[in-house]
Amino acid sequence: MKKGDYKLKGFTIIEVSLVLAIAGLIFLMVFIALPALQRQQRDTARKEDITAFISAVKKYQTNNRGALPDDRSDSTSWDKFVDDYMNNGFEDPSTGERYELVVEACNGGGKDKTCATNENWQKVLTDNFNVSVGNMYVITQAKCAGDESTGVLSTANTRKIAVLYKLEGGGLYCENS
Repeated sequence: MKKGDYKLKGFTIIEVSLVLAIAGLIFLMVFIALPALQRQQRDTARKEDITAFISAVKKYQTNNRGALPDDRSDSTSWDKFVDDYMNNGFEDPSTGERYELVVEACNGGGKDKTCATNENWQKVLTDNFNVSVGNMYVITQAKCAGDESTGVLSTANTRKIAVLYKLEGGGLYCENS
């Protein structure tokens, strides 16, 4: 056998380094994207929970001549409403604990006016306010304005509600009854 006739089998250090660098970049991209995907999933679950809550409110109103839980003469609370109509599972996906309802009346002073005196939803909109995880804001006599900066508007219909939640991924989600 001559001196240059054999071939070395294996990888060079440069090839191994290149493969490790590419694998590292792939793992880095996955670990950066994974929390955002998880936040998005939790926000989607919250939106579905709000939709189910609105459906339960409508069912309650059907069974109670259009009244909301606060409107009943026996002072049925919103917590009892959740116990009776939400079939358990009314839990925040990030903590596994039941959503806490913050129920307020819209004090906008007339139809289609911003609920300017309602401090709770304004706190939801304020960037420097740290909303407790799991708080769901139920604003009675209101409808969603369709704009994060406005929040909710008052409505003449006393049987309507707007449900607000500040999402993890940013922004405010609002749904009407």
